[in-house]
Amino acid sequence: MQCSAMESFRLKHDPIVGPQPQARDPIERWIPFAVRCGAIALADLLLYQAASATWSFPPGRFPFLLSQWNWWIVTSIHEAGHYLFFMFGRIMMIAGGSFWQVAMPLALVGVAGKQRSFWASVYLIIAGVHLTVLNPYIYDAPYRSLPLLGGDKRGHDWYNLLIHWQALDAAEDLAMVAYFGGIFLGVMGTLIGLAWALTLALSKQSK
Repeated sequence: MQCSAMESFRLKHDPIVGPQPQARDPIERWIPFAVRCGAIALADLLLYQAASATWSFPPGRFPFLLSQWNWWIVTSIHEAGHYLFFMFGRIMMIAGGSFWQVAMPLALVGVAGKQRSFWASVYLIIAGVHLTVLNPYIYDAPYRSLPLLGGDKRGHDWYNLLIHWQALDAAEDLAMVAYFGGIFLGVMGTLIGLAWALTLALSKQSK
């Protein structure tokens, strides 16, 4: 009876000792961290190349990585935007290219962010790249000197938009908004991404 009482007292007052968490393997912890930092660095390289090449007008020659990204990714998304918005009228069809060029990576930011995924930060940097490379296209609206797909200068999106809005004189200001807005998105994505990657490395999560 005495043993039973002592046992009851011990069970009541002693802490319940469960399985102890095991320390994470350093490889499991830091290799994903390095991969995430590498993804941020690659996206930042695109942003740096975009910011450097489009700082002046006419824009400088795009470096290889940016030129390939701009041709295969940005241009494809831009042209798809025209088709997506053609049913909403001429002006929406014209604006749809530039809008979708930036909105698509921002939509990916929203999807990944809702899932609490690190990759939302990388998509945010990419959105910054896509906004930054709009800068020379907007700036060119009064001059229409940049080469266009199809070669017809009458198809210059931003010339047609700003003429419609009677705001052709605002081309330079809008171009600067695109330029610095893109850099802002990229810097925010970088800071968030680095903090997120480090937090994941120091936690038990891997998402």
